[in-house]
Amino acid sequence: MTDNASTGQPNGLAAKQQALELHFSQANYSLRGSAKGFSPILNEACGVFKSGRLTAILGPSGAGKSTLLNALAGFKLRGVSGQFLLNGQPRDMMSFRKMSAYIAQDFVMLNFLTTEETIRVSVDLKMPRSTTRAEKQKTIDDIIEILQLQSCRQTLVKNLSGGEHKRLSIAIELVTNPPIMFFDEPTSGLDCVASYQVICHLQRLAHDGRIVVCVVHQPGSRLFQLFDDVLVLAHGEVLYAGEQREMLSSFAESGFICPQYYNPADFALEVCSHSTSIERCESLIAQNKLRHCHPSNIVKLQVDEETALIKVDQETSTSDLSHLRSKEQVGFWYQLRVLLCRHLRSMYRDLMAVQMRLIMHVVIALLLGVVYWQIGADAEKIVSNVSCIFFIILFIFAGNAMPSILLCIQDSAVFIREYYNGWYSLKAYYISKVLADLPLQLACPTLFISIGYFMSGQPAEWQRFAMCWGICVMTAFIAHFIGVIAGSLFPMPLAIFLVPSATIPFLLFSGFFIRLNELSWFLRPICNVSFFRYIFEGLLRAIYGYDRGDLECHAQLGYCYYRTADQFLKDFQMQGDEFGWDLAVLGMFMVFLLISFFITLKAVIRRALR
Repeated sequence: MTDNASTGQPNGLAAKQQALELHFSQANYSLRGSAKGFSPILNEACGVFKSGRLTAILGPSGAGKSTLLNALAGFKLRGVSGQFLLNGQPRDMMSFRKMSAYIAQDFVMLNFLTTEETIRVSVDLKMPRSTTRAEKQKTIDDIIEILQLQSCRQTLVKNLSGGEHKRLSIAIELVTNPPIMFFDEPTSGLDCVASYQVICHLQRLAHDGRIVVCVVHQPGSRLFQLFDDVLVLAHGEVLYAGEQREMLSSFAESGFICPQYYNPADFALEVCSHSTSIERCESLIAQNKLRHCHPSNIVKLQVDEETALIKVDQETSTSDLSHLRSKEQVGFWYQLRVLLCRHLRSMYRDLMAVQMRLIMHVVIALLLGVVYWQIGADAEKIVSNVSCIFFIILFIFAGNAMPSILLCIQDSAVFIREYYNGWYSLKAYYISKVLADLPLQLACPTLFISIGYFMSGQPAEWQRFAMCWGICVMTAFIAHFIGVIAGSLFPMPLAIFLVPSATIPFLLFSGFFIRLNELSWFLRPICNVSFFRYIFEGLLRAIYGYDRGDLECHAQLGYCYYRTADQFLKDFQMQGDEFGWDLAVLGMFMVFLLISFFITLKAVIRRALR
């Protein structure tokens, strides 16, 4: 394993970056708590990061490491105050986002894409549309070579090792060759060998002229030696910010002597962790503020117009978060095509999402047909046939709502990251998601009703079958969007609890458990907003309405109470050939859910920065 910067690298990504210096001073952040009011997380933190150097942020748990990194990267704005300068000038957040990359600790990627496909999507969406296919392929090959991902090039993301997963997360952000890169605990969950490999790659990126900042948790001595600079945090205060080799001498000047042959990183953490250390470290804190918080110590480098950033009003930035994302590099239709292909490819490979759902719809339909074999034309078994119809409604709803909750959990994390990095617009993602879900939402109810309808002996008339099919498809779409909305807004356990809990009451007002005319007057308006009522009503009208006439009676005494279909519908208060009205109301529910899904996505992306 080679860890120096002299290793041969492809020309495109190894080019030296423009000299940069990111300086922050008087950085404060307070978390609003329920009991104690505002709890300070950062307290007048000061420091500087320079291009060409790999910097580690050290500190015990709760010291404010990730908070500081989020504030520096611009992913935490509300409640943050202080001065953030890039080459001596106040940073413009939009420009800063375009030239920086933030790789979170839990960097979620789509499991059913290969390593190369994941990088290719990033290349397609982050590079200008004018880039040729050959140039894109060269960029992909260069990144794979730099991060040594050749052996897992065609491996699915879900099958990658921890180290390969970390390197792939770096590869995604390396596409645009950003001059500033932030990493939140890139060695988390890795063994010492994989951790060393990852940090070696980051060192090479830094020595090519980038600012590379990492939050690391208790690195070993061998790993610690790879860092050029160190920033030590304790209780939101910066104890030391400077070169790694000078850290121990700075600590020694304040009375903290590191034992011989002791890991410097462990020693720094021990100093930070003592309950009385913050009082003893006042000299260290004061010395760091003197070095980095004094205006005369801010170095203003000579930069070109592209690197220089204009001043921005911080209050405007924190109140309007929508303009903080970078502008997309490709047009809407190209975004839509790339996203649609990615969604369809992921769904095709997902055993649980597609194959198992299709299989279960077929199996349950066969079971339904066996249990309710040829009862649809028998007037004596009309009540059992209604139970069969209601079971169809329940299965299609549950079989499409619950899996949709599970599927959107991972998609939401990927969507938030990619949207705020300017990969695509909200409209492109929304339309691609709706279109990509269409085949599955059409296939599952079609298979189910095609088998169950004819095995259960429903009328062998294509018009009636088409009407039942239309209702079942609408049911599947309604269930799907209820699932994705709940899965996007709430954590998975809460969403799984809320969807059945919120929809079961509407089942009471469907007309199956109690007839509509038997309800109390103040409960009857609820029937008008229960989509289950229109689903149930539409299926009954499709099967028994439209001049169905007399039903066959196979009773031993030759008497069946519901000999005519009209009498049955009349008792259920569903008489009249108004199937079109039921379908229209379900269509209005669909439009409402589509709008709600779009609003949900907007709420999710705004919530991500709070």
